[in-house]
Amino acid sequence: MTTETQQAPTVDEARVEAFVGRLITDFAGAASTAMTVLGDRLGLFQAMTGAGPITAEKLAARTGLHPRLVTEWLRQQAVSGYVTSGGDTFELPLEHALALSVVDSPAYVVAAGEIIAGYFLSMEKLEEAFRGDGGLDHEEVPGCTYHGIERYFRTAYVNQLAQTWFPAVPGLVAKLESGARVADVGCGHGFASRLIGRTWPSSTVSGFDRHQPSIATARARAIESGGPANVSFHAADSAAIGAHGPFDVVVFFDALHDLGDPAAALRAAYGALAPGGVVVAVEPWSADDWTSTIGMPITRIGYASSAALCTPGSLSQPGAYGLGTLGGPAERLGLLAEAGFADPILAADTGFNLVLSATKK
Repeated sequence: MTTETQQAPTVDEARVEAFVGRLITDFAGAASTAMTVLGDRLGLFQAMTGAGPITAEKLAARTGLHPRLVTEWLRQQAVSGYVTSGGDTFELPLEHALALSVVDSPAYVVAAGEIIAGYFLSMEKLEEAFRGDGGLDHEEVPGCTYHGIERYFRTAYVNQLAQTWFPAVPGLVAKLESGARVADVGCGHGFASRLIGRTWPSSTVSGFDRHQPSIATARARAIESGGPANVSFHAADSAAIGAHGPFDVVVFFDALHDLGDPAAALRAAYGALAPGGVVVAVEPWSADDWTSTIGMPITRIGYASSAALCTPGSLSQPGAYGLGTLGGPAERLGLLAEAGFADPILAADTGFNLVLSATKK
């Protein structure tokens, strides 16, 4: 009897070193994200915007914060390349402020850090979801996640909705200008609903979301901002929108993949629409072949969101469809067709979002 000698695998030392470097770089990014969230919450970026070179002591005095900790925070931001430094002074370049502190700038993306912070706060619940039925109920998601989503997507709404998304959908702007009844399904804190109502005052907008705290926030935001009067909010899921219809337009803003049963939601939208009505689904950018996006920052973020938030949220709801945050336009266009809509199209691909639309004949 012979014993076969098993050879030890050959280790590519250069590959090990390269991967460890990549991993440390990612950990450094995660650490910087935590510091960025902290700076955002404490108003440090706001205080540095337009201030020119400033010392840690002056920044601490301006913000009422502890000077020793502000010093360490500034040094961390400087070694990360977020602020520049002359040694004893620090400055937030305007180009960086556009991303970190200038609200409604097209580059304002700082709130994504709050969403990521929510993943860490949800870690124990996520472990349970992975070991269990996969579901993480929206009620168990920390509030910073929802507020981060509101602020993060506000940038796209302000700079894309009326300028790019809606003009790309055939006939949609004309409907809104003449006065359309609009349902915003999965409206969250309601910013997009209010924006539509203000941009097209002849139309009426009804926002729907099954997450009651979000609807409470949406109503509060409407009061704080003074309306508009043509917008209302309802704590209800997609199946209930027909009771408030008929509608001329049904929109899903970064919401279709979050639903427990997106196929049923699209059927409900079809039933709630008047003949000739339009459905619009704006989803995060992705490709049908996910392997073609390997290494892209936007899909690294997107699949993390899918695993930590969107898919567990969907699996916690009736239907437990688990569409996923990404996955490309083809599957979503297929869902629109299966719901009965005619000629579903990818109306726009902005590189950041996909805008899908279809019509009820």
